[in-house]
Amino acid sequence: LVRLQARKSGTRIELDLPERAPQLRCDRTMVEQVLLNLARNGIQAMEDCTPLEQRVLTLSARQTHPRWVTFSVTDAGAGIARDVAARLFTPFYSTRSEGMGLGLSLCRTVIEQHGGALDFESPFPPGRAANASGGTQFRFTLPAVGDKTTGRSARDPSP
Repeated sequence: LVRLQARKSGTRIELDLPERAPQLRCDRTMVEQVLLNLARNGIQAMEDCTPLEQRVLTLSARQTHPRWVTFSVTDAGAGIARDVAARLFTPFYSTRSEGMGLGLSLCRTVIEQHGGALDFESPFPPGRAANASGGTQFRFTLPAVGDKTTGRSARDPSP
């Protein structure tokens, strides 16, 4: 689904995934919706300001802690202005004329209901993003099934 929109805008999708996918404790459909929304936002952020050869959207997943898996969606757009960043997760706030302003608010709610957290960094530091001026990276955490060495459950949501 992401690749279809990416193809229309000339965006290249890069996946940065471990060989063996970590197991999660989550509602797969809801998490797919979060990833789709973040990916769509990243693609749209690059459409008007990023040259075709630099339009790269990177989707990443890593087990960053025995109890946590971190996902990230990184674009090479212009970044998010400070005044917009302050209201980014506010319901019904949108910078797009066709937007309803619910996407990021709902994403954050879904992730928090799973015991995780959603945040962002913008501009993403040059050299780590495809665009020399930086881009934006949205990150969220989800509980892993359990610690591989002790078999502990991921019930404690504090990272």
